[in-house]
Amino acid sequence: MQAVNVELTYSCNLACSHCLQDGLRPVGQPSWLPSEPIVRLLREARLLGLTRTGVNVTGGEIFATGSPVLELLAAAAEQAIPSRANTNAWWGNREGITIGDHHFPDDAAVVTALRQRNLGRLALSLDHRYEQYPALLDRVIRVAVLCEQAEQPYEVIATEPGRNLTQLASRELLDVLGRKPRHLHLTLMETVDIGAAAHSNRDTLDPGRVASLVHLAPCATAGFHRPYYLHVGPDGGLRSCLYAPGAGWQGNVLKQPLAALLNAAATNPIALLFASGGFDAFIERAVTPWRHLYADPHHGCAASALLARIAELVHQLESSAGRPATAAELENLHRRIAREYRLTPASPAAPVRS
Repeated sequence: MQAVNVELTYSCNLACSHCLQDGLRPVGQPSWLPSEPIVRLLREARLLGLTRTGVNVTGGEIFATGSPVLELLAAAAEQAIPSRANTNAWWGNREGITIGDHHFPDDAAVVTALRQRNLGRLALSLDHRYEQYPALLDRVIRVAVLCEQAEQPYEVIATEPGRNLTQLASRELLDVLGRKPRHLHLTLMETVDIGAAAHSNRDTLDPGRVASLVHLAPCATAGFHRPYYLHVGPDGGLRSCLYAPGAGWQGNVLKQPLAALLNAAATNPIALLFASGGFDAFIERAVTPWRHLYADPHHGCAASALLARIAELVHQLESSAGRPATAAELENLHRRIAREYRLTPASPAAPVRS
């Protein structure tokens, strides 16, 4: 493993049409992963050799009041861990900005603070959110320009933005800079069809198709038993797949040391399920009778994340009860997951009778 991804919150000031976490976003004031145990986690991860690529701090939107992002970036710098942070750049072209307990007169002061904390890369997004929030693109361009001026490396994550939007953003950045960007990195990403990106007009879940789709994910199931990255959710839940928000099948970093969680990975039921590839029996028992509660995922990562989340909660339920789950318990579990991942079909099919 090479890096740790820390999700500080699922709260956000936007509601983007491709957000994986849409169904998990809390109502009201943002809740934050506390900084002290995450600083400890970074120390443990570095000692275990798991931060060669570094740490990524993300959300939700983490450049917000109450966020511990700046403290975590400072802690990473103190330990010589490369760092990356994500933002939707709402604070571009703004004055009087508060991030965590820190107050900044303007957006340039925020970028200066990031440089002072040795931020390795500031990640900005380029996607269809600008159709929802037209003023946001100018804010992203502004933050990119500030990064160029401060020699702060930054990254544009293009999530299927379309050619016209990509050309528009590139032209605006060139016009403002008067030259080619020198500190820009570009990452292309696909839209994974869970969360807000799920389509409500799809057919109900096809169990056989889900079993085959998981092998078509980029990790080809290995990400669940031989992961490159560890992901920590806002509740401290530890998982090995980015595309499974809310999950924590490897335990909880707020309750146990990282080494203990990793030592238990060899007997982890989700890792064993994906390592064996024996999905058919599990799907037949724990998924097929409730397929009518789900829309059919189209992407291998979505199918993998869904199956892992189902397996996690089924295992938790049955381990706690000391017996196989009842049909009513499994139905409640599936309704919860379908709601969290926004995979409830528009026109549910009839239940499958055994």
